[in-house]
Amino acid sequence: MEHKKLSLVEIFTQSPHLCEMIKKVNQLSNLNRLIQQKLDPSLAQQCRLANYRQNTLILSAATPAVGHLLRFVVPDLLMQLRQEVEWCHLAAIQVEVRPPLIIDLPVPEAHLAPVLSANSAAQIKEAACSIDHASLKKALLRLSDRTTP
Repeated sequence: MEHKKLSLVEIFTQSPHLCEMIKKVNQLSNLNRLIQQKLDPSLAQQCRLANYRQNTLILSAATPAVGHLLRFVVPDLLMQLRQEVEWCHLAAIQVEVRPPLIIDLPVPEAHLAPVLSANSAAQIKEAACSIDHASLKKALLRLSDRTTP
């Protein structure tokens, strides 16, 4: 059986589930942009649209303090968004505190592999060569390879 190669556009347009997902993603992206424009810039930097379901917006705040400030502006934001044709049926806005996802965590120095000076590495290698225990010898030789560049 031969398979027909489809472009991404064909795949997206032929799958009703993918079409709905793309439509929802675009809707959320546009709504998030609109919310960011309506909020004070300092507050907008620390919150984002988390979801929209059953005519309710769910905003995500980076900290409890930001969530508290955001709850104060929710009535005004709701009123402003309802003035937009697409969002006139908006019923409510909920605020949830969700710290931002941290993608690149710095590695604490305690978790870094030890680095040896050339002198220390030479002494460990010399000691390893005089040991008869195979696994200990192997471990010491691996350790002696960790020299400073």
